[in-house]
Amino acid sequence: MQIRRFIAPTVQAALRQVKGALGADAVILETTTDDQGQVIVAAAVDREEREPGGELVVEVRQLIGLVRELVDGHRREQELDVVPALRDLYRGLVANGMDAVIATALARAAAGEMARGRAIGAALEELFMVPVPDPRVRLLVGPPGDGKTTTIAKLAAIECRAGRRVRLVSADTYRIGGAAELSAYGRALGTPVDRVTSPAELARVLERTADDESVLIDTAGAALASAAELDELAALAEAAGPGAGRTLVLSAVTGSVAAEQSLAAFAPLEPDACVVTKLDAAPGTALLGLAWQRGLPVSHLAAGRRVPDDIELATPARLASRLVAA
Repeated sequence: MQIRRFIAPTVQAALRQVKGALGADAVILETTTDDQGQVIVAAAVDREEREPGGELVVEVRQLIGLVRELVDGHRREQELDVVPALRDLYRGLVANGMDAVIATALARAAAGEMARGRAIGAALEELFMVPVPDPRVRLLVGPPGDGKTTTIAKLAAIECRAGRRVRLVSADTYRIGGAAELSAYGRALGTPVDRVTSPAELARVLERTADDESVLIDTAGAALASAAELDELAALAEAAGPGAGRTLVLSAVTGSVAAEQSLAAFAPLEPDACVVTKLDAAPGTALLGLAWQRGLPVSHLAAGRRVPDDIELATPARLASRLVAA
């Protein structure tokens, strides 16, 4: 039996520490905050140790057993009315690829909201009520093939429909036809398109844009193992300025392990939003769970290639409905 406490600025950060130290079988026992607002998470994993246990170990084992019964559906239903809903939620999340530690934490967080009288859908909505920044300039980054260029076209179409001025910038110097594809979208939307090949060129383009012009920057897909490609993205982000937004575009087809690797690889760029694409091909449950764990707001959900129809705002209600339907 291992029992440990983890201290972090946010619940999501503490959960990452739990998983890293205790693995996927860890059970969250308690979540509290100290006087400085730091989050304290007590977690345990039931492993054999040489040292004798004692009353605390026995008590914690009992708690672990109760949690396991809760999520496995073996606890007597007269205990709490919310148990069947939480059990079904947990099972659905894990069945659709969400990490078990994250699914447990999400179910427990939802239980806290349900204790205040909310239904499970409304409880999940509360967990995803994170504001998404809306800067004038935004870079889209992510792995190759996850849909950045199509997403930019969709976002630009939404801006145009709202009557706002839009400028597109292609900084994709690797993919054959990448700049041409964005130019085609620009012609269809009636928006100007610039092509840059260096951070300095990007800075010059941004210097001459109007204050009322939204700028969407398409970047080359960066391989997770390529430090050089990630460094190039970092240089572009720096050239865009500290006020520019950085949206991470990830495919719902990405599995839990690969999604976690992607989030870790792009973390130095400090993305402030995420677009989940290809939801017509996969539920995206693993990715949504990781975004929640890391405190990364999901701004849009995309399912299909139609511009701009196959994209929608990722409202808390829409995110909650995807998880409940998992």
